[in-house]
Amino acid sequence: MKNRVRVLLIFLFAFFLVNVNDARSETLRDAVKSVLQTNPEVTAAAYNRLARDQEVRQAMSDFFPKVDTSLSAGYVNQNNPFRDQIRPDEANIRVTQNIFRGGTTLSETKRQKSRVASEAYLLQGISENTALLACKVYLNYLRSLDQHALAKENLLIHQRFFDQIKLRSEAGVDRGVDLELIKARLALAESNLVVTQANVENAKTDYKAVIGSFPVSLVKPEPAYSEIPATIKEAERIALENHPTLKSARADVEARKYQHHTARAQAYPSLDVSAGYTWGNEIGGPMASYIDGFQDYFQANAMLSFNIFNGFNQQARIKETLYLINEAEEIAKKTELQTVQSIRLSYEAYMADQRRVKQLEQYVDSSIKASEAFTSQWSIGRRTLFDVLDSSAEMITAKSNLINAQYDRMYDCYRILAGMGKLVHSLGLQWPEESRI
Repeated sequence: MKNRVRVLLIFLFAFFLVNVNDARSETLRDAVKSVLQTNPEVTAAAYNRLARDQEVRQAMSDFFPKVDTSLSAGYVNQNNPFRDQIRPDEANIRVTQNIFRGGTTLSETKRQKSRVASEAYLLQGISENTALLACKVYLNYLRSLDQHALAKENLLIHQRFFDQIKLRSEAGVDRGVDLELIKARLALAESNLVVTQANVENAKTDYKAVIGSFPVSLVKPEPAYSEIPATIKEAERIALENHPTLKSARADVEARKYQHHTARAQAYPSLDVSAGYTWGNEIGGPMASYIDGFQDYFQANAMLSFNIFNGFNQQARIKETLYLINEAEEIAKKTELQTVQSIRLSYEAYMADQRRVKQLEQYVDSSIKASEAFTSQWSIGRRTLFDVLDSSAEMITAKSNLINAQYDRMYDCYRILAGMGKLVHSLGLQWPEESRI
């Protein structure tokens, strides 16, 4: 009875540990979601986007009237020609409204709205790049774990051979050189294990630097291979239509054009109307004749102003904005070329790794069969220990290459999705709220 209770308790404890580990497991989606919420580059771009909104409101302020008010109270002691003391106080309010300024306010408002769109697209692009970086460190950590497990397998193989050779050598069956050979290979396997363990720690540090926490029970992801376009031309087309960074560059061109419109509009005359009311008591200047008692008056004005000459400043400003348009257009062209280059490189690497994985799977299968055959033949004296160890080493190398190829293919898939501006959405996530246009 006691034994049954003990077994039941052990089972429950093991079940609890398994469920705790499952509860703490982290998927790629979880990692990307976390990094989009906490990454300083993403949050900085989000704040910049919010600041652009306020610049739009500043530009739109000229559509509304300006209301100014002032209050004053003082004391004057003068001899003019008689000694006199007065206490002037005054209150006034004035409303001013611009009627016409060549469309400057409208152009400036549209320019700032284009800058908002540019910053929003830029935030989307930063989110895609940050998500891709998160995918990279996530996959690299899993890769390092798989390579470390393979190094352990390699060490176990050499330890098994070492035990067999040691027994056979002590029994006088094998030559002493075989024992030295297996000792050397065993030391190399132990060294490789140390290297892979160091790689695991390095990958863990990189993960912490990007994600913000150490990896815990990561789940191997399954990329959305079905979302990869069938041809490289289709991938290019989607990237040119959808990549956020390219959209940001195009919005910058639009903003520069409105900036040029603003510069041209400022060459037109400006018409403002204003109205004000003043309340005062004993108001005037120290050398003026004061009016005793309370007074108030209303004043309305219409003012037309036009600059005739200001040292060719306005003409230079118009030419400057034209050059800035050309600069923005060239930047957009460069961004377009970089977008095409990136998506082509990613797609070509993905297709190459697709073929590479298939070939390496065959290579691994054949190397495993060869290693098993060599081991069987060595046990009956038809193969040397050197042949067996080399076949085992080739099998481990084949498995290592396959692991790398599989993770490279997964990362290439995420690179293509990021190049098309679809990585975040393919993971079932959304860009930050501030990136909405």
